[in-house]
Amino acid sequence: MGSIQDINTSGTPSPFESKRMFDHINSPQDEYLRRNDLRGEDELEREELERVEGVKVTRYHKFRRIVREPLAEMMGSMILIVAGDGAVAQSILSNHSNGNSTTINLCFGFGLTVGYLCAVAGGAAGHLNPAITVTNCIFRGFPWKKLPIYAFAQMMGCGIGAAIVYGTYRNALTNFDGGIRQVVGEFTTAGIFCTYPTAFLDLPGKVMQEFTCSAILAVFVNAIACQASPKLPYKLATEWHLIRALLLGLALFTIGSSIGWQTGYAMNPARDFAPRLVSFMAGYGHEVFSAYGHYFWIPLIIPFPGAIFGQAIFDFMVYDGESENIVTDPVGTVESIKGTVNSDLRRRNAATRGEKTV
Repeated sequence: MGSIQDINTSGTPSPFESKRMFDHINSPQDEYLRRNDLRGEDELEREELERVEGVKVTRYHKFRRIVREPLAEMMGSMILIVAGDGAVAQSILSNHSNGNSTTINLCFGFGLTVGYLCAVAGGAAGHLNPAITVTNCIFRGFPWKKLPIYAFAQMMGCGIGAAIVYGTYRNALTNFDGGIRQVVGEFTTAGIFCTYPTAFLDLPGKVMQEFTCSAILAVFVNAIACQASPKLPYKLATEWHLIRALLLGLALFTIGSSIGWQTGYAMNPARDFAPRLVSFMAGYGHEVFSAYGHYFWIPLIIPFPGAIFGQAIFDFMVYDGESENIVTDPVGTVESIKGTVNSDLRRRNAATRGEKTV
């Protein structure tokens, strides 16, 4: 079969050509998300141009440029929790007359969609999950220096989101439980804010549940994100960015509706731990940490190895993108690490001798 150019002899670009569907050039948004510095090369170039042209920039605008990326990631995380935990609150506090598991999963899914779009609109990566950020650092070259500030922004966003839900439903909570906040019991409402397992799960079952969900989440995220890889035999249109956001939400809805019931499918340390702290401060007490055999540490720790495992499996079996890593190119990665270590040692030795290194 001939190419589009062979088929289209009218001289008018086809809809596919006009949308650059078959280009191997990354969209500006894709380039923007792979930037290596905190603010982005585009903003650094703009600042340099402002200095050359003598444009006066206020301290307020300079401050916003510095904090915009982490604040965007924080807002995206907040939206995820407001939508998801809000749906849980409405379902529980109305005795399931205004919500059920389907509406909860839908709200978490669409909360991820809108949260992701808000984050990337502000120049952030839209991970909304420390475990996903770590996997991107390990496998996709995401700057390690961004990890602490991203994790902090994600924790803060999820905590603020949980606080908003608590403030919104404070009167409904009191009407439901009589003002006695319960983690376990007939009128428990702690599950509004963070995840708790079903009573029949043993420790291996709890760990396996969160590990599996996190691994599948990593596979879903990569299957969606890698459709923009320049090594694919086609290049999706710029509009794919919006479709990607919707598919991320659908992926979360799918996980929640299929394998999320037994533990509440946290898969996200920030999504679980920050709201758990909020519920502790809101009067639920130390039981938020001790309940179900001190379950709290499982959604805090297990999503990391789960997501890393899922990412490694995806890269070994599927991935052929531009980011080489320990799975796709183990020899090259080891040599790169050795080169970095040797370079650091040379600089350290030169500094000890008082020499200058280039």
